[in-house]
Amino acid sequence: MGNGKFAAILAVLISVGVAAWPSVTQKTVVQGVTVAVTAGNLGEDSSIWDFAVAYDAQGVHGLKGDEPLDQFVLVGDGHRMKPLAWEGDRDGKHHRAGVLKFIAIRPRPKELQLELARPAETRPRIYRFVFGDWSA
Repeated sequence: MGNGKFAAILAVLISVGVAAWPSVTQKTVVQGVTVAVTAGNLGEDSSIWDFAVAYDAQGVHGLKGDEPLDQFVLVGDGHRMKPLAWEGDRDGKHHRAGVLKFIAIRPRPKELQLELARPAETRPRIYRFVFGDWSA
């Protein structure tokens, strides 16, 4: 999948299921596998938080063995939470996209970290989301 198609799928996921601030997409590339994560609804009043996730694998091994519910952990203020649900592709050899849902951490921490521990990768991938005290 080219970068254009990858970006289009991620844009659809964001606009349909997870439109909220902060919405900066963070990408990591390790061993030919790109994983893009975009925070969705992380509001202080929300009971469920969500993140759009898109995988793009160029290598021979692809996404074999990847299971988002087992590999992601949300970390904030000492809490480590496994996902509540994955709404998206059940599997995919080279491409997969969906939305991870978590029970919101109360009170909302100033910083969240989403960790992804993929098979055959020695260190987890880290996606950070910082909430500032600002007003428009």
